[in-house]
Amino acid sequence: MHNPTVNHRPAFLLGSIALAASLMTGLYLNAQEGEMAKKIMMYYGGFEVEEMFDASQWFTQGIYQPRNIEADGSASNVTMLRRQLKPFSAEQLAELPYVLNEAFYLTEHDDIDTSAVIQNPPQLSHRIRYTYSAFAEPNKPEDYYYLYLELEGRKFAVLFSRDALTGGNLTGKNASEVRGDYAAQAAHRQAFSEIAEHERKAR
Repeated sequence: MHNPTVNHRPAFLLGSIALAASLMTGLYLNAQEGEMAKKIMMYYGGFEVEEMFDASQWFTQGIYQPRNIEADGSASNVTMLRRQLKPFSAEQLAELPYVLNEAFYLTEHDDIDTSAVIQNPPQLSHRIRYTYSAFAEPNKPEDYYYLYLELEGRKFAVLFSRDALTGGNLTGKNASEVRGDYAAQAAHRQAFSEIAEHERKAR
């Protein structure tokens, strides 16, 4: 006698498998949509501005990545890290002594004489270190660098910014003296060690 149960069992199993696969696909797509909908909100314009904007495109396009510096390991909503840096042109390197002078003028070290660097600038390309990026305005990122120099027998880390899109508009921000063995200046001391080693090998 014909047994319909036996003949329909494979179809039943295939249907069950297809249904399970469909459910799994739906869950995966929903998860993806949830991830895509997640926004990366960032502050801009310095600490005096309390507004945020949706900066997701700068991360999803692979230009920047999160800067995980918070105590709990989460990402900063003020600063970020650039994935690929723009090179400095010869004209921009020649502009750096004036950027340096601007940075010193804005700090307590405005008494430091920078004229020698302006009149007879040293080789500066190996004295630059990228540190982080931030938004000056919504969708207007700036990349920040330190320039390391010794002036009047003292070591200084000079912070300056540049337009992230064009690489231009170099602007001096701050100049801090590197001295002692403070933990907060460990990266600066490492940079000066690398510079000294570079110049030793170049001799």
